[in-house]
Formats: sequence, structure tokens, C-alpha cells
Amino acid sequence: MDWLDGKPPLPGGGNATSGGSFYHVSFRSGSRGKGSCARASYEYITRTEEYGDGERDPAIYTESDHMPSWAEDDPRDYWDASDLYERANGRLYLSADFALPRDLSAEDQIALGHEFAQELTAGESLPYTLAIHSGRDAEGHDHNPHAHLMISERKNDGIERRREQWFRRRNPTEPAKGGAEKSRTFHGREWMEHARGRWADLTNATLTRVGRDERVDHRSYERQGLDREGGNHYGPAAAHMVGRGEGHDRLEGAATSADEHEQLRSIDGEIAALESVRAALVPHVEEHPNRSAEQGNSGLGRDDDSHPGR
Repeated sequence: MDWLDGKPPLPGGGNATSGGSFYHVSFRSGSRGKGSCARASYEYITRTEEYGDGERDPAIYTESDHMPSWAEDDPRDYWDASDLYERANGRLYLSADFALPRDLSAEDQIALGHEFAQELTAGESLPYTLAIHSGRDAEGHDHNPHAHLMISERKNDGIERRREQWFRRRNPTEPAKGGAEKSRTFHGREWMEHARGRWADLTNATLTRVGRDERVDHRSYERQGLDREGGNHYGPAAAHMVGRGEGHDRLEGAATSADEHEQLRSIDGEIAALESVRAALVPHVEEHPNRSAEQGNSGLGRDDDSHPGR
């Protein structure tokens, strides 16, 4: 998948102005050319099928909305149809990952996740699936609650279409004879900045409502006018090592920083973001178990985008 904001965690800021609330929201593009599979991603975030074992942190809540009639009973059908019928060069879905304030109740976390999902989709009736994970650590404690959101860019205009027709090109003169129109909302830095700001606004409104003093800000410290060093950015390898409980030279050097808690929250955000990346990679590896070995032996290590995601 393509990272729309350059890197998974905390692009350009994502700072808590006080207390223990952590800001993280990132957007990615799920495209067939990059090996994404909409159905596998759906099953991963909802913890169904092969991802429903007890080794992963559970999905404590899932919901789907704005689905066409043929997918209302089982949203999996929608994402499966996206894999089958979406145009070869079309985006299968947009994915958003966001951290939830850990001191909120599960009910408030669910309400906040639902509100953000509707914020992004209701205006154009875009089909989506939301899943909220408890963020369970190796000891089984819920310490990093977060949400995964899959959004289809096909507008549900109320016209009944068969699933194979839904993903065709739209017919501007006779809409019922063409596919569902695609949204053009999710493009550009201006939209992303607005979405990140709205997530901060919704989070702060919820914190205010429940009587919490913490606040989050999607802007960098520099943009906030604060003379403060931001937390270091750790790459995926470092975050994975932290998840396994291993050391890392960059992490050891950061131990002398005065802002250790901020850095640890940054790492938590990366771990949450890596889950969605894994969702796209696992089905690909399972379908082609020998390919990775062949590429490793050749020493080329190049990406192969010549085959579909399913």
C-alpha cells in the first residue's frame, strides 16, 4: 500500500498538549498494483476467518455503513467484489488508522471512532468498514486502543446496481446504466490536513465531554509556536523490535531524552500502523510462498507489481 502522508506515524506532528492522550492518524491507499487485497484487509481488521485466532489483539467492535443492498448483510461481499470488479488501475479502498485515547471507556472509544468514520463518509454515502482493536500487548493487557477504517470511493447514490456493475465507469447521462460514481475527495495535502485536524477536533470534544484535561494537536510543535523538540521517528524495523522486546541502538540513545513518554507513544503508534501493512502482505506471501525465497537468493530484492492482489 502507498502511504499518503509519507510515513506511517505522526507525519508533521501529532502531539499531545498535556496528559497522556496520544495523537496518531494516517491514511494509505490500497491499490491492486501494490499487492493490496480488499477482502484480506477486511478480514484482518475485523479479525475474521484466518485472523480470528486468539494470538492477535481482538476487535472489540466492528461496523459497516452505506453499503449497497447486495452487501448489507455481509460487508465481506463488498470488499470481495472490489477485488474482483474494480478497474485494474483503480484504488480498491482508502485505509485510515488512528489511535484512540486510552483512558476513555470502550463505549466512548466506539462512539469516537464511529463519529470520525461518518465524518469522512456521510457526505457522499461512501461504503466503509470500521474496526476497533483493544491493542493488547504481549502480556495480554489492553494498552494501545486504535481503529482501522476501510473506505470505498464509490458513492452510494441509491440506484440499484448488480455488484459487477457497481464498479464500472459511471455514465453521466444515464447513471443507472453505469457504475457508481467515484469520489474525488481523498486526494491532496489540503484534504489530508483537514482530515487530521478534524480528528483532533473530535478527539478533544470527546475528552472535554468526559471531563478529561488532555488535549491533542495535529500540528507540529513548530507550527504550534512551541520551542520544543519533537519525538524521534523510528522506522518500522525499530518498532517491530520494540514489539518483540528487543533492544535497538537508536532506542537506547533516545533513553536520555527528556521526552521519553512522547517517544514511547510514537512507537505505539507505529506498531498500530504496521498491523494494516501486514494485512496486505500476508495474503500475498501465502499465495506465492516461493517468490520471496527466489528474490532473496537472486539478491535483487525488487518489488513485483505485475500480478493482482488476489
